Amino acid sequence: MQITRKLTGALVLIVALAWAPLAQAADRATLRQFLEVTGFDVAITSMQQGAMAGPGIAGTAPGDFGNQYTQLAERVFDPDLMLERAIEIMAAGMPDSLVDYGIDFYGSDLGQRLVVAENESHLTPDEKRYAEGEALLGTMVADNPGRVEDYRLMMEAIGGVESSVRAMVEIQVRYLISAIGAGMVDIDYSEAELRALIEEQVPEMRRDMEIYSMLGTAYAYRDFSDDDVRAYREALETPEMRQIYELLNAIQFEVMAERYEVL
Repeated sequence: MQITRKLTGALVLIVALAWAPLAQAADRATLRQFLEVTGFDVAITSMQQGAMAGPGIAGTAPGDFGNQYTQLAERVFDPDLMLERAIEIMAAGMPDSLVDYGIDFYGSDLGQRLVVAENESHLTPDEKRYAEGEALLGTMVADNPGRVEDYRLMMEAIGGVESSVRAMVEIQVRYLISAIGAGMVDIDYSEAELRALIEEQVPEMRRDMEIYSMLGTAYAYRDFSDDDVRAYREALETPEMRQIYELLNAIQFEVMAERYEVL
C-alpha cells in the first residue's frame, strides 16, 4: 500500500503543477473557507462513513471482526484529521485563482443554495434518496429530457462517477485484505491478485454508479428550477471548475489512501 500511496500523492502533485505552473497557493485560512463554502468539507468527512461501511460493501456479514473493523475505521478516519490533511495538500499546490473562483461561485446565492441542498442530500438515507430520485427521474425522462441531459453533463464535468468507482474499489480491497490477514475469510490472495479480481467488476460498478448518481442528482436538485440547473451545469463545464474538481477528486483519494495505510 505504501507504493500505491506514493503514486497517488505524486498524481496530486502532477495535477496541481499541470494546472498552475506558476501560481501561488492560498493560505490555510482561505483554504478552510474554501472547503466550507464549497461543501467539500462534507465530502471529505463523509469518507469516514464509507470506510465504516467496508463489511457491507464487500458483501460480508459484520460478525466480531466486521464490528471491530468498523470501530477502528471510525477512529482512523477522523474527520478533523482528514480536513487538516486536505488543507495541507491544497496548500502545497492549489493556486489562489482556483480557490477564489470556487469561493466566488459557491459563495453566490445560487452556489450557497446548491451546497445546502447537496449537503442535505448527502445526509439523507440512501433508501429515501434513491426511491424519490427514481420517481422524479421517471417523470423527467418523459416530460423534461433536457434537464436529464443537464444532470448527465454535470456528472461528466466533475468526474463524480469515476471518483466513486475508485473509492468503492479501494474500500473493498482494504477491507478484504484486513479480513484475510485476520483469517476471517477463506481465501488466500495477495493484494495485487485481489485488486485485479475486483477491477474486473469495475464496468458493472460504473454502470450501477451512473444510475445511482443520476437518482441522487435528481433528488438533490429537486427544488431547483430548470434555469438554475442549467446555470449550474454551465458553471461546472468551465475550464476553471473542471480544474477545481480534478484537483479535489485527486486530493480526496490521496487522503483516503493515507488513512487506509494507517488502518
